[in-house]
Amino acid sequence: MLKTLKIMTLLCLLLISSCKKQQNEPYTRPDNLVIGDYTNTLRQIFDTVIVYQGFPASIDLDMDNDQVDDVRLISTNWGSVGLGHHPRSEIWCLTNNVSISGFYTTDTTFFSFDQSSYIGNDSIVNIDEYYRYSCHTISDQDSVVNIASGVYKISVKSEHDKINKLDMFKTDSLVLIDDSYSFPPFTIYKQDTVIQKYEYVYNNCSTFPQDDVHYIGIRIVKGNEVKYGWIKLSVIDINKIIIYETTVQK
Repeated sequence: MLKTLKIMTLLCLLLISSCKKQQNEPYTRPDNLVIGDYTNTLRQIFDTVIVYQGFPASIDLDMDNDQVDDVRLISTNWGSVGLGHHPRSEIWCLTNNVSISGFYTTDTTFFSFDQSSYIGNDSIVNIDEYYRYSCHTISDQDSVVNIASGVYKISVKSEHDKINKLDMFKTDSLVLIDDSYSFPPFTIYKQDTVIQKYEYVYNNCSTFPQDDVHYIGIRIVKGNEVKYGWIKLSVIDINKIIIYETTVQK
């Protein structure tokens, strides 16, 4: 009985010693974060809508709760009376410590041209010319007018995706979704001919997905500390941003 008591006492001492050792060991932040895993993270829930209503709307996010804002989400509208007003949503890094997960790509601008004609009143020949610039081909006869290399785009993430040092990050101000637009028609009169020129620009490539829930990976670097996190959000109708939460490692 005495021998059993001694063994039990020894085991208790070993267990207490092990617990103290674990408590005294410094916390090591993992270099891998899985979206949806909130272990040892700081999570802030918003369920907030940002939408342009006559003037730009925005929200600043202090993801690590250090009283310094890290990221700004913006719902805006750009253009003019002649060009029209067009919605746009954006994300900005507010300090050099913050960067957004993404990738570099090459943007190619294609040019497409077609025309139609008809005879109008007084035997006037009416010609409509259509000049279209797009990030993708519209017809087999399209030509390439510009190639921009090294364009940084947001890496759209989903639940269970990983965020870590293998990701590419950049401190930048980026467009989530931009609207396509057209210029007012330009008219040319030539004796018995009237030419109407229409110019269109399409912005519908490599944009943030609409009408669904997605995540943007974030990295915050301060000294030797590197923290990974995400912003959970949806974008509706180009510039209506719904932010659900921000999460970052402790």
